[in-house]
Amino acid sequence: MPGQKKIILHGSRRSPFVEKVYRGLMLKRLPFELHEPQTFQDLRRNNPTTGKMPALELDGQRLFDSTFILHALDDYQPDPPLLSADALLAAQQRLIEDWADESLYWYGMALRWTIPANAKRSRQLFVSAAPPILRPIVKIMAPRMMLSQIRAQGTGRLPADILVRELKSHLASLVKMLGRGPFFFGLDHPSVADLAVYGQLHFLHDKIVPEGQQAVEQYPELTELCLRLDVMTG
Repeated sequence: MPGQKKIILHGSRRSPFVEKVYRGLMLKRLPFELHEPQTFQDLRRNNPTTGKMPALELDGQRLFDSTFILHALDDYQPDPPLLSADALLAAQQRLIEDWADESLYWYGMALRWTIPANAKRSRQLFVSAAPPILRPIVKIMAPRMMLSQIRAQGTGRLPADILVRELKSHLASLVKMLGRGPFFFGLDHPSVADLAVYGQLHFLHDKIVPEGQQAVEQYPELTELCLRLDVMTG
């Protein structure tokens, strides 16, 4: 059973991975504090292993990576479970979680940084979040760093029309996998699969990326999934 130690989630909810963990904590009704990083040094201090968000202070431990964190939360507070007791179903839930984190995520990133108008808005957001003394450097380095990562991954090499077309195809596949719901695999409660997909849909449905907004809104089944999770984790 959970002890009395404070739980702290380090990260910004603009990150789909932080949002995924945030909703997991809310789903399990665990009291916690959200600490947003104020400097780039905060990222490394909060997560010295990878220097990325999220990080979680849980029962005296410092955890990293949204997948590892959710699995640790399941051990810490088993109810409600985030993975099925059925081994095959749990494997399928993990696969969707991993696909959302490692594939769908990059469509949101590519839409942000490879389309000029979106990249301008994304850069402004990055600059405004940086300490004033670092803003001139961030303005130059952030787009270069992001584009380098996205192109190396491959999604960032796609022309915009193909990028949007492929994103819609993936979202349509998610609708088929969701079926009649209310959550993936016909379950009446969310799993790691639902939390991971929610985080990425939240990332895509952003005014910074109107193409992502429009794509998500074409599939009411997915927006309804998000609304159901909102109600359960609000």
